[in-house]
Amino acid sequence: MKPETLNILRSPGGCLPLRIKTESLADGSTVEFLTNDECGVMFPIREGIPVFVETKELIGSNKRYRNIYDRFAPYYDFISRVGLFFMGLSEDAMRKEFLKELEIERGGMVLETSVGTGSNFYHLPRDLRFYGFDLSWGMLRTCRKKMNKLGVAAELFLGEAEHLPFEDEVFDIVYQMGGINFFSDKGKAIKEMVRVAKKGTKIIIMDETEQVARSLERFPGVNAFFKDRDEAIESPLEFIPEEMEDIQVKELFNSQAWFLSFRKPL
Repeated sequence: MKPETLNILRSPGGCLPLRIKTESLADGSTVEFLTNDECGVMFPIREGIPVFVETKELIGSNKRYRNIYDRFAPYYDFISRVGLFFMGLSEDAMRKEFLKELEIERGGMVLETSVGTGSNFYHLPRDLRFYGFDLSWGMLRTCRKKMNKLGVAAELFLGEAEHLPFEDEVFDIVYQMGGINFFSDKGKAIKEMVRVAKKGTKIIIMDETEQVARSLERFPGVNAFFKDRDEAIESPLEFIPEEMEDIQVKELFNSQAWFLSFRKPL
């Protein structure tokens, strides 16, 4: 972990600073943790990825969808491409259309919540500093392999988007593409995105519409994401803090995705 990354981390409960602690095991191997002794918190670092929440701690939609994403992670990219093809969409074109809404500055710090397998990082300039956050261990492991193959240096973290482990106002770019439809608390997750974004940052969020969800409920396998839902899908416009500026909501790709953007005031 880079020193500058350690400097922006905090526990989901707000404890800081966190430091890296190494412990030796009986077999001679070592394990690393992020700790704050005063707060009594300790978060394991597994395969280079800090883990801020364990499966047993999850409840609600977050628990259900972590299991689903972990199960689909090894072939998620293939399923995504095939699904988009049958929807009449090109994955690359869709990602580029979404990402062009970002306001990118050279050397900026980028946070993608629900980073998944990291496909969006491929379409962004390499001089950015990439931070990927996700709830699924399986998706993050796939993401790391892909980033290594592409030569993209990205710091990855596991946790709940409702409790981001970062200091206030540290990121130049904050976005989310997919996944938020399945969050336990969409409003809290959006507030966290706002908290960690610098003043003046444009935040963008996109996910599939109810129209897509209903059509995919009929497909074996992928229907695991959409069946037995408690409520219909709609954009989380109601959860945008009232002080945000330049709020925009629209549907894209023939109403197959909702898109939401807003700016954190200076």
